[in-house]
Amino acid sequence: MERAGAAEPLSLRQLVEPIRWQRLQDHFARVLGITLRTIASDHELLSVPSWPSGVDPDSAIGLLKIGEELDALVPPQRPPQYTANLTTPLGVTYAAVPIRATADQIVAYFVTGPLVVGPREDEVQFHRRVAALGQDARALWPLILSLRLYTFAGIRSALNLIEEVGTSIAELAYQANQFGTVLPSSTKIDQAVLTYHTDRILHSLLEAATLAIRADGGSIMLYDGRRELLQMKTALGLSESVVSATRLKRGEGIAGLAAEQRNILVVDAQVTDERIRNRMRRPELTSSLVAPLVPDASQDPIGVLSLRTANPQRQFTEEHVELLRRLLDLACIALGSLRSVFVPSPHAS
Repeated sequence: MERAGAAEPLSLRQLVEPIRWQRLQDHFARVLGITLRTIASDHELLSVPSWPSGVDPDSAIGLLKIGEELDALVPPQRPPQYTANLTTPLGVTYAAVPIRATADQIVAYFVTGPLVVGPREDEVQFHRRVAALGQDARALWPLILSLRLYTFAGIRSALNLIEEVGTSIAELAYQANQFGTVLPSSTKIDQAVLTYHTDRILHSLLEAATLAIRADGGSIMLYDGRRELLQMKTALGLSESVVSATRLKRGEGIAGLAAEQRNILVVDAQVTDERIRNRMRRPELTSSLVAPLVPDASQDPIGVLSLRTANPQRQFTEEHVELLRRLLDLACIALGSLRSVFVPSPHAS
């Protein structure tokens, strides 16, 4: 028997307006280049599937039998508490990423895929293997080629980040709902909650980027508008004393230059730009990436992310820049979405 007054758990649709969640999911699919769905633990679709460009939905659904993977990926009797994944006999991978409103309540799952993880299979080997399964390898091969190829580190970083982003938005919406039933809206409370979840997303971004790029460490600096300074907020591979003491004036250093140019800078011995060379202060580093954080294209950057390596065998390339750009886009979309939780949607009824 239920306790009197016990509240029913809130669903994702009660927490976040469907149009907002759909927009967020669509952005994620575009940035990551993978198919995304949001489902409940009983497999009910909570959003319209988001398809990346280049993938034909009808062909993918028919040939890959999308949807049949859900029973194994998210068993209704025992839904996963952590990110789960599976790879089908055809060689495509799916993952289910839990979205939490509280530590104990999973309100939905992001389902990613189909995608290809690891080296792409040789065409001849694929045809031979798939034909042995009784499948139409000739029809499947072009579809497999259209799917995004991820490294193991790259997809793990992306999944970690979308879990943090989805959960932060759901938790923030849940907390806003709870605050609204207990006490009137307060700018101080709203800002404190926003700051907490913003910090979580930024820390997850740094962890995901460091893992995906295979950097030795990195940091995120945020602008302090009152003091016109970049203040280090979080770091990997640096002591707390260094983090708390590190600050730059607006426009100072390579971080300031990246913010001014609103572009990711690759910093190494091959740099020819004198503006960068004149600001290089750490000869022990082999390569660095310095990137502005721009949640809103119409506004100034809110900070700068830096990644570094001293390993002479490691050199950051345009491939690393592109991967970092996708992670930055994902995080910046999320930061913009966080702020919308306390702002009524113009589409709200």
